[in-house]
Amino acid sequence: MSSAPMIPAHEQEHVDRVSAALADQPDAVRERWDRAVRHVADAQVYDAYLEFNELLKAPLDQTLQTHVQLQAVRCLRDAPVERSKTELALIDPQDAYQTLVLDYRLGWLMRHRLMSITAAVQYFDRVREEARRLGSRAWEVAALLEKAQALMVQGHFEQGIELCTRVYNLSRRNGLVEYIPRALTYKGFAEVKLDKHHAGEESIQKAHELATRNGLVAEQGMALHQLAQIYHYDFKFYGLALEYYQQAQATLANVPTWPSLADRIEADVAAAQSELADLDIAKILGPIPINRLRQEYLTSLVNGFVGIPGIDNRSQLGERIGLTRQAIHRNINS
Repeated sequence: MSSAPMIPAHEQEHVDRVSAALADQPDAVRERWDRAVRHVADAQVYDAYLEFNELLKAPLDQTLQTHVQLQAVRCLRDAPVERSKTELALIDPQDAYQTLVLDYRLGWLMRHRLMSITAAVQYFDRVREEARRLGSRAWEVAALLEKAQALMVQGHFEQGIELCTRVYNLSRRNGLVEYIPRALTYKGFAEVKLDKHHAGEESIQKAHELATRNGLVAEQGMALHQLAQIYHYDFKFYGLALEYYQQAQATLANVPTWPSLADRIEADVAAAQSELADLDIAKILGPIPINRLRQEYLTSLVNGFVGIPGIDNRSQLGERIGLTRQAIHRNINS
């Protein structure tokens, strides 16, 4: 199975619905729609936006016009926020399904661009309820995941974990494979925030393993990025964080992604490098390459252990290394 990170399952459902509705349109109209969708899939969102807007000049009925608008405005997620707000205000949904998609767009804007978390949660609750009524599990799951993240921003980590668990179960039952590693990744983040470090790290590693097993490259990169952020911002272990950031970048380079994601990782890398450079420990350890953590290196690392912020002794050091934990414990305890 290959991953389509730019068009997740809920968006693909909408794309398929519009494609079917355009079946009796002239070839030129259908070809322009298909071309716009391909541009989105390839992360060429500006080109897609132009194609969608050209399509709006065709003599489509109001329902089809609104469908196209709903896809066009999605291409503006990294654009100046006022532009997105203006485009969203022009959309007049013609049926319950279009209302569902518009509410999701508005919730996403509130959550990710305007940081109006309470409003975002209300929108995602509406999407979830309407999706259940219409029988769309993909939109229901997508809304639950967004609500989980929004609640975590407010510090409601237990509720976030509960929603992630629900997403995990719904996704498994309904074959929505791509949402499973995402749910585990967010769940792991929340567990770390609740000081359940071991459980959190295991959840994210499980997310990475499942994403790898199912060929979900974007989800692999997201899990690695989340691990990097935990080691960076929560554990203050900058060297290992940089290794995970670099792995995330290398993984995501293999698939089309939103520019804002690449920008975020670049900003995280710059921050970790700066913080690492300011630590005396950096002169001793430096960025620790995972693939070089072998017997001799581990032995010298443990024998020459010095304090790292948040890691007070050798046993804690073993707990924080992550993917190499078992190897390190063997060395510490031998």
